[in-house]
Amino acid sequence: MLWRPFSVLVAIVAFCAGLMAQNEPFLGIWEFNLAKSNITRGVPPKSQTFVMVPAPGGFKSVRATIRGDGTTNVEIHHYNFDGNFHQTEGGDPRELSFKRLDQYTIEETARRNRNGQIAISKRRIEVSKDGKTKTIRSLSGDNDVRVYDKK
Repeated sequence: MLWRPFSVLVAIVAFCAGLMAQNEPFLGIWEFNLAKSNITRGVPPKSQTFVMVPAPGGFKSVRATIRGDGTTNVEIHHYNFDGNFHQTEGGDPRELSFKRLDQYTIEETARRNRNGQIAISKRRIEVSKDGKTKTIRSLSGDNDVRVYDKK
């Protein structure tokens, strides 16, 4: 007889998780929009797509990039809002920490080891209120702005 209340509880939790995912503006597929971006660091990619899905502690993104020279790179970022740094997986190794400022805004801190020295950079990631545009702005002195359109 205990299985019925447990089954109902599992169904309610699954339903609520689905609703929460629908209310998460960062989830979905985002494609780089060069025309709306202002790239001040490095060469802009030919193409870049983020696929962001729910994950324990927040969500994760898989970022696929085709660089200007035609080479490709795939990375996985774990958006855990626990205040700790988490190692990226894939082609551009670094540690990332994310802080949720509000429903539409996340602050990212990146820590990289470059030639034995630790480099720290910060970015603000914002989704527009209509949920159609994601903007990533550098907070580290340059004016790098990358804009993505939701697909």
